Amino acid sequence: MPLRWRVAILGSFTIAVLSVLASLSSFWIVSSVLRGDEQRALRRDVKKVVEVYAGDKETEEYLTGPTGRVAVQLYDSVGTLFVGSSPAFGRSTAALPREIVLAAMIQAKDWQGKIEGTRVQVALAPFDMGVVAVISDMSYIGNVIRRIGLVLLFTALSLVVLSGVIGYWVAGLAIKPITSLARVAAKMGPMRLAPVGYEGPDDEVGELSQVLNALIARLKVSIDGQREFLAETSHELRTPLTSLKGFLVRALRHSNSEQENDLRDASRIADGMARLVEDLLELSRGELLQGNAPSFVQPLQDILQPVAAEFPGLRVTGNSEVGVVGDPDRLRQLIRNLAANALRGVGDPTRVGLHLQTDEDTVILRVCDDGPGIPEEIQPYIFKKFYKGAGGGVGLGLAIAQQIAKQHGAEIKVKSRAGETVFSVFLTAVSRGS
Repeated sequence: MPLRWRVAILGSFTIAVLSVLASLSSFWIVSSVLRGDEQRALRRDVKKVVEVYAGDKETEEYLTGPTGRVAVQLYDSVGTLFVGSSPAFGRSTAALPREIVLAAMIQAKDWQGKIEGTRVQVALAPFDMGVVAVISDMSYIGNVIRRIGLVLLFTALSLVVLSGVIGYWVAGLAIKPITSLARVAAKMGPMRLAPVGYEGPDDEVGELSQVLNALIARLKVSIDGQREFLAETSHELRTPLTSLKGFLVRALRHSNSEQENDLRDASRIADGMARLVEDLLELSRGELLQGNAPSFVQPLQDILQPVAAEFPGLRVTGNSEVGVVGDPDRLRQLIRNLAANALRGVGDPTRVGLHLQTDEDTVILRVCDDGPGIPEEIQPYIFKKFYKGAGGGVGLGLAIAQQIAKQHGAEIKVKSRAGETVFSVFLTAVSRGS
């Protein structure tokens, strides 16, 4: 899930929890205030009723509570109901619990409960003849509280939805600097390493940009060091290889028929090494391989069999008269690099095979081995320059093979698992007459 959505959801969840807590708190406070106000009004009413029966007030000053829906009951000294202000509250079934009435004869009391199924609040106070009880029907408070609860619920849901929209917008603004850094970093490559520009405040994102720039600086130093080492090494190899090729040419001139084939093989290998040194120089400059000499090539005779001869024990299978157009030296170098990579993985040439296959207009050259395989997580990186796998090497063989394939409009695919690794090179097939 994108960071923006995670931040928005987290913010919405936080606001939702706070809204629910605020609604519950408001509901409880309103309910408590309403019940408390009602109880205080009943206490005032029962006090005034007692004063009336005591002869201290005129009857016209009677109060009936804030809602006008109160009833009065009179109890004798033994807690028995003997009169109510309405027939409903005058019946014996509407009497309050005797223990509450008797307790009120000593000190005024409050009570909440049900009378004949109706929830009521009661204020009780003693007077000369017994106990006065002023009763209020609480159903109206329940209705008010339910309406308030619905309003609070609707408000909470509205706040959750609104917070989601606002949270998504705010999250976008919050992560915009990080998104900008990611876009700039995505455009970088081994040849385009430059500090990331950040003009925002010195906050966490600013700290991230500083760490990223420090990492880029260290990476640039490392790549420049590799490139310099590669260039210097290639220059140092040029001179002895040039001398070796000269000695081989001179030896060919004076060789007999028995020595000629060996010297020609040695000369071909020396040419391949010289070409490799030039490739290393070009790779050190970050350039594509240059200098193709395209011609009609028969993959079996011109590519696979010569490479197998360099690694005694390699198996060659397949047969086809269909050819390809390309530089035979480059294509041999491509397959040689793939075969050398496979050989480093298994250590035994007899476990490496070269296979030729044709499929409609495509020639497929495969290099197979039965080694431990290439872990899936590193397969996207094996064709990058200087990437070294578990088999060792300097990390250039597969990079050069990939560039040769691109020069020829070809594609290299790899499938690997424990016990089988296959590199497949797909080339466009041509016939000799085309």
